[in-house]
Amino acid sequence: MSIKKVENGYFLDIRPWGREGKRVRKTFKTRSEAQRYQNHIVAEAQQKPWMQKQDDKRRLSEVIDKWYDVHGRTYTQPELTKNKLDAIAVALKNPVAQNLTANDYSEWRGKRLKSGISPKTANNELTLLKSVFNKLIELNDISYENPVAKVTKIKIQETELAFLTDEDIEKLFEAIKGARHPNLEVVTKICLSTGARISEACGLHGSHVIKSGDSYRLTFFKTKGKKNRTIPIKKSLYDEIPKHTGPLFTDCRKAFERAIDRAGIILPKGQCTHVMRHTFASHFMMNGGNILVLQKILGHAKIEQTMVYAHFAPSHLEDVIRFGPKL
Repeated sequence: MSIKKVENGYFLDIRPWGREGKRVRKTFKTRSEAQRYQNHIVAEAQQKPWMQKQDDKRRLSEVIDKWYDVHGRTYTQPELTKNKLDAIAVALKNPVAQNLTANDYSEWRGKRLKSGISPKTANNELTLLKSVFNKLIELNDISYENPVAKVTKIKIQETELAFLTDEDIEKLFEAIKGARHPNLEVVTKICLSTGARISEACGLHGSHVIKSGDSYRLTFFKTKGKKNRTIPIKKSLYDEIPKHTGPLFTDCRKAFERAIDRAGIILPKGQCTHVMRHTFASHFMMNGGNILVLQKILGHAKIEQTMVYAHFAPSHLEDVIRFGPKL
């Protein structure tokens, strides 16, 4: 019972905001006084659920640890993500999490931008920290509002996605001939033929290469979007892929970057290892591919991600004339 008789009166012991919420303990002279106070405090808890936040004194690092235990471990690179969050907590001087304000975070972000980090990196950090609070709110682990919810992302001018022309592709394969990495050529062909990320292609196992009658397919596991993708390939590519169990390739990202350099192909900063994915998507649309099909091939969760390639469609400009108002 929440009210019990003690030597000097009646003792009230209650957690009106739940097992994890604030605990109220108080002694009254009479049972009726204790009962009235209990009714009052329960009613207040129902009307002001945010009051229990005063009991949460966990620092940002502790909140991050809890998030990691209940959710962060499911990330593709959990330790790397945790390290980034820990660094943010240290940089913010590890405040009591619920005392962190949007202004505190914005001032710190401003200093980061002045130090030279890119707006994209700043946006990624904000998204990551927001997700920590949102997930714990969803799990009812914290009851206060997300302290950085009102911090907005920095608007970034959309950059052009570089892709390889047919001439560039010829130069690239000529440069690959001089590569020491034994798997670079076939991995490059896989990426250019399926839109796979180079990490996905390098992660293929023998069981992921499928032959069924006259059809050939590759299944990519452990993708960025957490969903497996199965993509058809030509027989000629199938014949070039090693046929054995276990991992088929070793990582060849550095070897690919060196081949790009040898080919004399100049790419925007940060787009080198993704250029094959962009090349597949761009050529797919230029050759008349369907944007919804491309979304499935690339494994995009939202069509907005795929729409960056829509302008490559041959009918893109003509549709302005065909579907605009009749003047």
